[in-house]
Parts: sequence; structure tokens; C-alpha cells
Amino acid sequence: MEMGRDVDAGQQQRRLVVVHSQVRRIKQEEGEKVKVDETYQHQVSEMRRMVVLRDMEARQRSRSPLGRAARPAISIGGDS
Repeated sequence: MEMGRDVDAGQQQRRLVVVHSQVRRIKQEEGEKVKVDETYQHQVSEMRRMVVLRDMEARQRSRSPLGRAARPAISIGGDS
């Protein structure tokens, strides 16, 4: 229920808008929800970045050819 009316304040003319208290509360809650969602998304992206970095470090640390996933498997036996 928004109603507006013009008010003369000297030389300036302003428009006052009356907003129901429940509408104000709903808009405030929506704004807070958006802030919470943005914070959550930021935390999720940070966690993903940390996991990727940890995985990269683990792959770089391994000096054994058996520990590297990028290399093909080493065959053991006489089927060459």
C-alpha cells in the first residue's frame, strides 16, 4: 500500500511515499537474505579454491612416478 503526495518545502517540491510497515520489513529481510547468500557463495568459492590448491600441492609433492596421476600406468611383466 504505497501512497504518495506532493509536499512543498519552500522552493523544493518533494514526493513523500507512505510504505506499510510489513512491506518495509519484507524488503529489509530480502536485503538481509541477499547478504547472507553472497557471504555463503564467497565462502563456498574460497573452500573450492583451497581444495584445488591442496590437490595441486599433493600432486607436485610426489616424486614417485607411481604417485602421479597424469602419467600412464607402469606395466610390470613381460608383455612388451
